[in-house]
Amino acid sequence: MSTVWHSVAQLSELDGQLAIDGCKATDLVKEFGSPLYVYSENRIRENYRRLLNAYRKRYPKFEIYYAVKANNNPAIVQILSNEGSGADCSCLGELQIAKDVGVPADKRLFTGVFPSRKDFIEVLSNGAVLNVDNIDDLDHIIQWGSPDILSFRINPDHGASGEEGLVFAGPDAKFGVSQSRVEEAYTRAKELGVKRFGVHMMAGSNVLEPKFFGEVVEKLFDIIGPIAQKLNIRFEFVDIGGSLGVPYYPDQSELDIEAVAESVTNSFKLKLKEYHLGEPILIQEPGRYLVADAGVLLTSVNSIKKGECPFVGVDAGMNTLLRPALYKTYHHILYANNLNAPCSRKYHVVGPICENTDQFASDRSLPGEISEEDILAILNVGAYGFCMSSQYNTQPRAAELLVWDGKAEVIRKREDMKDINRNVVIPERLRGARLELW
Repeated sequence: MSTVWHSVAQLSELDGQLAIDGCKATDLVKEFGSPLYVYSENRIRENYRRLLNAYRKRYPKFEIYYAVKANNNPAIVQILSNEGSGADCSCLGELQIAKDVGVPADKRLFTGVFPSRKDFIEVLSNGAVLNVDNIDDLDHIIQWGSPDILSFRINPDHGASGEEGLVFAGPDAKFGVSQSRVEEAYTRAKELGVKRFGVHMMAGSNVLEPKFFGEVVEKLFDIIGPIAQKLNIRFEFVDIGGSLGVPYYPDQSELDIEAVAESVTNSFKLKLKEYHLGEPILIQEPGRYLVADAGVLLTSVNSIKKGECPFVGVDAGMNTLLRPALYKTYHHILYANNLNAPCSRKYHVVGPICENTDQFASDRSLPGEISEEDILAILNVGAYGFCMSSQYNTQPRAAELLVWDGKAEVIRKREDMKDINRNVVIPERLRGARLELW
């Protein structure tokens, strides 16, 4: 077997066909149907351990908190929990998943954006650590008592992103406490009786430049360091967010995670010493980096519309994978039936949804031998794939499959019309009624 995508050993060629963690893509579709999300358990564990080892040999008090929003399937969260990961939760549902799979309360971090008062009650009763995005929420939080530990999400006014343009810092970002109010935030929390503190930031997304991470850590410390000294507080943890990128294009280089860990820990230790902040826990909360390249979307060719640039119509659509329509992002596509077939034609790869934005690729070079019922594999869908899918155009959502060492197991069943209509209620008075024409 040979690797077919960067260093992802779990994506390989087997008898000329695409195999995912030892399972042929064509066999998976034959047994489990299409479209089908497939995740490599071994790749997820490999990504986690690579990141953890890179940091811990440089700073032993390092922890990973998985960003559950990237892929909220409980089986995926369970894998990472078993590896020792904490959980970065953006809503109550994610917090519940983390609790259900056994993530300890003190390793469940809730960072809601404009949460409701009900959300705060649930978080505090859940026992999770509360990371506050808005200083003005303190008045709501304190109504249910002073939290044992409290963190603030800081907007460092410095961010970066991949082609999605997802920058979460700066004056136009809706996230975090602005620099001008950071001192006010910690002063107010201290006055309200909070004794233990953390600090958090999330500046960007899908960054492939290692030096960015050290730079933004220095920026964060230069904001909070003087304030910590002035208020005589220490931070039990410093959470530097995620932002770790993965290559979506064949010619992109993979993120050098050793260089990232070196850059971050050097800056981290230097600033801790400069501001006399002891040795807090260093947290990073990746989502995409852990699961994106572990996921493949398998989709069957429904039909081909001939033309100067033919359309290949597949059974997955923007309802299945939204990112290309939403962000105009690139996802690499493989002809799973024959990886050795020469890419001799250009195609538009489109789905069955009644929207012209329902396109996975335009003018994409693929083999000329593609025909109906063949299988295409869309790569890097383990993050922000199924969790952003919908039932638009009355389309049931795809199944999800976990594979490892040539074995496969369903971790989410395929939906049908019963699932679409599960919570629908037609009032009895409408049944049998006929509309009168004006």
